Amino acid sequence: MRRVRDTATLDIFEVPAPVIPAPGSGNYAAQVSELVGSVLKDSPADRYEIAAQMSRLSGDDVSKHMLDAWSSPARTEHNIPLYRVPLLEEVCHSHAFTDWLVHLRGGRVAYGREALAAEYGKRQQMLEKLKADMRELKRLMGEEE
Repeated sequence: MRRVRDTATLDIFEVPAPVIPAPGSGNYAAQVSELVGSVLKDSPADRYEIAAQMSRLSGDDVSKHMLDAWSSPARTEHNIPLYRVPLLEEVCHSHAFTDWLVHLRGGRVAYGREALAAEYGKRQQMLEKLKADMRELKRLMGEEE
């Protein structure tokens, strides 16, 4: 029986690499529009409520029509301004733009407890390296354990 490779699950040990766009392929306007649409679709609030919350939090008028324009791949000249992206993510309880941008730049993002666990693991490795270095120093000084 032939084994099928799972392409949907991320390999946690795979080293991420930045996406290097080929000449002419670095215009992400359509992807940004589709991402806005996806964030809006996945939000439990409707577009009117999202617009109202964004307006309230920013102090500027954000309309449902602006959200519609930002999410339309046919209207890429009306992409969401970068300064609005964190607010959209906040209101929609999403990390989609952050994850997408970090992926393009060759990274991975950890949030909450996952970020703390990663930092704990990093410090644990540092501690083990330090202990090994101290043992080597003792050995060199002739004070082997």
